[in-house]
Amino acid sequence: MANGYTGKIARINLTTNEITTIDTAKYEEFGGGYGIGAAIFWDLAVAPGQWDLKDPYDPRHVLPIMAGPLAATGVPGAGRTSICGISPETFPTCEFFRGNFGGRFATMMKLAGWDGIVVEGKAERPVWINVINDQIKIESARELWGLDTWETQDRIVSMVGGRTRFGEEWQKIGDSYTTGIPQIVCIGPVGEAKSRLAALIQGSGVSARIGGYGAVFGAKNLKAISVTGTGTIEMADPKGMLEARLWQMGGGSLVTGSFAPAFTGSASCHPCLRADRRRNNYHGGETMCVDQFWLSDKGDAARDLASEALMRYGASGWAAHFVGLFVSDIPGAPEFFHKQVPVETGIGWYLRYLHEIGVLGPGKEIDSAPLPMDQWGELAFREAFLDAVSRRAGIGDALAEGCCRAAQKWGRLEKDMESGALRFPAWGATGHWTLPSVEWAYNYMLGAGDPSWHGLVTAVGAPRGGTLEESLQRLSKKTIPYTDDIFMFNYAWKGEEAWKTGIYSPHKAKEVAWSRHYASFWNESMAFCEMFLPSLETLTPEIEMKYYRAVTGKKDSFADTMRIGQKIWTLERAIRVMHGRSRKTEDFAPFMYKPGASGMTFWGGVPIYENGKWRSDEAPEMYLDRKGVDDFKTHYYALEGWDKENGWPTRKTLEEFGLKKVADVMAARGRLGS
Repeated sequence: MANGYTGKIARINLTTNEITTIDTAKYEEFGGGYGIGAAIFWDLAVAPGQWDLKDPYDPRHVLPIMAGPLAATGVPGAGRTSICGISPETFPTCEFFRGNFGGRFATMMKLAGWDGIVVEGKAERPVWINVINDQIKIESARELWGLDTWETQDRIVSMVGGRTRFGEEWQKIGDSYTTGIPQIVCIGPVGEAKSRLAALIQGSGVSARIGGYGAVFGAKNLKAISVTGTGTIEMADPKGMLEARLWQMGGGSLVTGSFAPAFTGSASCHPCLRADRRRNNYHGGETMCVDQFWLSDKGDAARDLASEALMRYGASGWAAHFVGLFVSDIPGAPEFFHKQVPVETGIGWYLRYLHEIGVLGPGKEIDSAPLPMDQWGELAFREAFLDAVSRRAGIGDALAEGCCRAAQKWGRLEKDMESGALRFPAWGATGHWTLPSVEWAYNYMLGAGDPSWHGLVTAVGAPRGGTLEESLQRLSKKTIPYTDDIFMFNYAWKGEEAWKTGIYSPHKAKEVAWSRHYASFWNESMAFCEMFLPSLETLTPEIEMKYYRAVTGKKDSFADTMRIGQKIWTLERAIRVMHGRSRKTEDFAPFMYKPGASGMTFWGGVPIYENGKWRSDEAPEMYLDRKGVDDFKTHYYALEGWDKENGWPTRKTLEEFGLKKVADVMAARGRLGS
């Protein structure tokens, strides 16, 4: 293979120490990255029928770690690494999930000659995987176990070689040379403890935050994967790729204006035009808001130290969420929030709530030891929290299982979910602008987790030239194949309009479907950073197709790529169905149906059409209607070709996507949609 693909995927069994190769061409129809990873997961973990897909710590768990075809080609923002599998984090059941991370791992993996690495089995003792071009070894991690993520990477670099700053010294590997250091994804003490809060950390602190896959590494006794590559990636049209870069840089894209890079640092993701890593060193602080503001309002120095601790321990800023970036006045918010609701709430906020109502503390009903609750807002508390979780000491043992499971252990789950003290909208996922950006909420309900996808949030806000209606009309021309339906962007949530053209209507089903199909192909399989694409007002679908065709040489239309995205999303649905997902299990937490459910909007609010007129509204009073949500599910299942009764893909739908083998397995096990 060529044109963006190396042609092979490494399959590593930690139980048997076997290392074999999968031919990428077998899975090219799924695009790359996450699409190929999901297809491999089906073939190796689902189809054999030897595992019920319930326990993410089972040695039969297969973990595909994949790059997309655009990685290592110079396409900006396309160097992310995808990972998928059964998530320890989701609640009440461990769901099939996916995450991704930036940095330079995918680029180096491709330069080493691999489109991905699939890990299965469980090592008898701690190990790490050493990839140097086409040579792969399973090494002892005895001296690495117990180290934090920065220490782990330092130690591996000293073992493998390449301790040099980029561009300053050549290192010979076989008959080739490189100025790059090994790229390493690893776990810290939180992952070793198999905590559901564990993240995978790469390089400067870039992490796979959602999914808890650091705990899966821990369960497999896998400390790290290191890759070093000296190869190249062939493209169909290198000149076309460079021309597309120049066009994007000069064409009013996301890299201009307020998003223009203020500095360039060696800790940047590769390849990226934003250069947004905060420090010019190997172990720089992470810029993502969820990590950088894990400790807020204490100044840059304390904030940086808290972020560094989070990365060193290998914890997820989402799963270990405290407050988030913003606090909003939400009408109807519970009294115990003092009417102030963080845009993202999580385990730290819940601890504070339990302490304030007097049930958690030293010697209380829930003993807080060893956490210093009187220092909740300080760096010392964040450090004590991480230490307790990593050692499962005292309250840390419950917290290591995640917020919802801790609440269940303490006998408070139903009560606090009902009241909204536990603000986890669906499947135990920390909220992120869930309402009034209702397409995000529906993504949670459907199992996509936090889509962390700003394409429509930014695009549907305040008008950008002309009236709001004119702005939405322009946007509706770009949402291929669901074009010219302006009511896709109607967030009316009250009265007849909510069912006719608003958030419970077939129109909204199209918006949710478009967002998932786009994200499945472009963000998760082509691996474009979602902070880089799409900018629906200025780019989509032009720039994506310029890069895609230049690298792969394929003649697909944008509609064709969206169809592949729908195929990937349908396969993802099939996997979830096989471990128990159905219409009955698909619901929101109780607080989402009550006043106070909303969060905070940005960029002018959301468009609402009522009484024949459009307006922008931040809609802080929005909450959902149970019958409306149920009606939405009916519309959405019909649009996707899933049956009405269970929300399961039908044989007709699966076979139209070339997934007859998937349909046959589902039928044999009584899970095929009627």
